[in-house]
Amino acid sequence: MKVILLKDAKGLGKKGEVKEVSDGYARNFLIPRGVAVQATPDELKKLEKLKAESSAKLEKLVNALKAKADQLEKLTFTFRLKVGEKGEVFGGVHGKEIEEKLGEAGFPNARVELERPIKTIGETFVLADLGEKIMAKIRIAVKPE
Repeated sequence: MKVILLKDAKGLGKKGEVKEVSDGYARNFLIPRGVAVQATPDELKKLEKLKAESSAKLEKLVNALKAKADQLEKLTFTFRLKVGEKGEVFGGVHGKEIEEKLGEAGFPNARVELERPIKTIGETFVLADLGEKIMAKIRIAVKPE
């Protein structure tokens, strides 16, 4: 029997997939528990309509994130660090601090991953993930306090 999965099913598939399963498994387990419905022509049409709608929403979201990435790449975020007499830097700029500044600038969902904190004076570029695999190159300016 062909079924449409309504939820992710471990070992079977992900939500929205059409799978061929045994009649007993479908009637006695998947359908009564709300994990799947029988793949009738009407249900397949509904599935196609839902996929088209979600695809359109995803495309709209990706376009909005790309626009935000372009805005973000034009900005410079400035941080101040204490510097000793010989030029040694005390402390560093961490990913969480950059994420906080991004949130204040109107990008609350941006995520930054740094291998190590920024501990040099000057400008550095960091990648920020805005979601849906959209990355933005952020300019970070570190100045002495």
